[in-house]
Order: sequence, then structure tokens, then C-alpha cells
Amino acid sequence: MNFSSSSSVSGAEAHPDLSHSRTPTAFSIRLAWRAEFLSPKDLVKRAVLIAVLYGVAWAGGLKEYTSVLSNTTGSVEAGFWLSAFLGLAYISLYLAFVLLVPIFLLAAAMLSGWKRLR
Repeated sequence: MNFSSSSSVSGAEAHPDLSHSRTPTAFSIRLAWRAEFLSPKDLVKRAVLIAVLYGVAWAGGLKEYTSVLSNTTGSVEAGFWLSAFLGLAYISLYLAFVLLVPIFLLAAAMLSGWKRLR
């Protein structure tokens, strides 16, 4: 093999698979997520993301760690600091789910209605 710099074909041209560093799946997810900032589509996507994160935290059993609020650990094996972190993470996701998701969805509906009227 000749590895001299005088070669007329670069590595990306010689191997067409190497010329595209993005996978088709990642590229389509990026295109699907793309939305104008604070547009109705963006607000709905943010609401769905918060709901999914809260669902994962709830299914993962992080609710038991909220006992840190009464100065007790959620799990003896986890220790106080990890229990405190997991409890605060669950509480933050819960409050975001209860407060932000309805606001985002209502704002998206109002913006969508406003755009249709104009």
C-alpha cells in the first residue's frame, strides 16, 4: 500500500461510508426534534420530555427517596447523600411535571390558536 501524501484520493473519498459521520437514526431524530424556540411544537416536545423523565423516575422507584424531607434515608445501602440527591431529583421532576407540563401544553394550544387566527 502506498501511504504517500501525493495520493489524489482522500480517505473520505476512498471510503464513502466514512464520509458521513452521522448515522441515519441520529440524523432523523435531530430533524424530528428541530423546532423554532418557544413554538407550539417546541413547547409540546418539552412537555413530553419532562413527562417521560418523570415517568422513568417514578418507575425507577425514586419516590421512596423523598423521605429525605423528614431527615430519614430512603435506603440504608444508598446512604444519606445519595438518598438526598435522588429525592431532590424526584421532587424536581415531580414539580416540573405538575407545574410546567400543563403550562407548556396550554401555551402551545394558545399559540397555535393565535397563529390560526392571524
